[in-house]
Amino acid sequence: MIKKIIAVFLILCMTFCFTACEQKDGLLEYEEQSFEISGFWAPYEITEESFKQYKDIGFTTLNMINHSLPNSSENQFYLGSDRTMKALELCKKMGLNAILNYNDWKAEQCEGKGYNGKTPFSKFDLYGEYKDIITGVHIADEPSKNHYDIYADKTLMDDFKKVYPNANYIINLSPKHAGGTYWDFATYDELVNTYEEKIMTYFDNKFISVDFYPFVKEENRAYPRYDDWMITYEMIANLGKKYDAYKTAIIQSSVTNEFAKELTEADMRFQVNMALAFGFDHIQYYCYSVPATYNADGTIESYMYEHCILNQDNTPNEMYYWLQDIHKEIQSFSSVILSYDWDSVIAVNPVGFSSNMDMSTMMRNEFTDTQYYDSAISSDDLVITRFTSDKYGEAYMLVNYAQKDKNNVATVTFKNCKKVAVYGGNGFDGTPEIVELDEENK
Repeated sequence: MIKKIIAVFLILCMTFCFTACEQKDGLLEYEEQSFEISGFWAPYEITEESFKQYKDIGFTTLNMINHSLPNSSENQFYLGSDRTMKALELCKKMGLNAILNYNDWKAEQCEGKGYNGKTPFSKFDLYGEYKDIITGVHIADEPSKNHYDIYADKTLMDDFKKVYPNANYIINLSPKHAGGTYWDFATYDELVNTYEEKIMTYFDNKFISVDFYPFVKEENRAYPRYDDWMITYEMIANLGKKYDAYKTAIIQSSVTNEFAKELTEADMRFQVNMALAFGFDHIQYYCYSVPATYNADGTIESYMYEHCILNQDNTPNEMYYWLQDIHKEIQSFSSVILSYDWDSVIAVNPVGFSSNMDMSTMMRNEFTDTQYYDSAISSDDLVITRFTSDKYGEAYMLVNYAQKDKNNVATVTFKNCKKVAVYGGNGFDGTPEIVELDEENK
């Protein structure tokens, strides 16, 4: 009798379970794929040394967002700037992909005339030899309603499609807790729907991005901001599912100012795994370098944060090394997780009620028509994701959503299989542990 094998992924106390039917003894073979990983602010210095430090954390793509330096073509990223060309040349040499920055407002400040017209991508079509490494162009961050008159202009978007047919037109959306009124929308739903109608449906390369920063000032919140994390991610994931879109999650790596005084390794793992649980393809950090305010003479007036992934002097701190390990771990099983499509999420609680509003909103009936999953119980709040694949079957991911750094014991009952393959955790090298289910298929 042929034994069927399911794949279960574990990361610390966060368990994500990928279930896939095998046609013979042994593990399934997956096509090689990797997560895209990047961070902004980009390095201040465009040098091999600074780019090597950026790449060595496990970043795959240089995101050309950093407008701290004094205004000049040498200091700012925008179409046609000296800094953009220099960075692209170095990305090619160092083996990094690149996201360009449209930055029309910065071009205006530096050049005095901006792009002068609605076909800037054709006007500054200077990067032909680098188009194989350009994955997208950052257009706007959290645009207001009136900004869509500018960035959803059909002449502009057609020009982009003509020059960059294989790249993403990148507009990032705010999270649900920010609402819509600040951006002149009546509701957050209207904000998301406007992006869908005016931007997403217009491009062959479907793309969506959102930021969510859960660890805020203690005086503003007695506990981390979990109360609409899943709701935000589910809205974006469902829209991505509708269009089979490429999804970017921008997560928090900055401390002080509007954020918590410090972040831990567990905080970083939690954020990364929440992004994976909602099927994001690209993980981006806010921030890599520390944003600073520069005087016109090039001296620094102030820093926005005490530190980000780098310190204020651009040296790595402990967060750099935590993320370096985390990136190695998630890339070791990226080919497996990326072979499945995100389908849906449920939330489980041991008593059927959670004080966490986010959990209570997400608690619902179990998955339907599952091939391998039967049920799950947990000692605390638990997120369960279902992934599917026409080729590989089902996959499941479990994430500990308990507050206050609590451990969480989860027991999953499967059906129609005999073994599971366990991936992930500190120091995971990509080789799964094969575990037999017990007599109750748990």
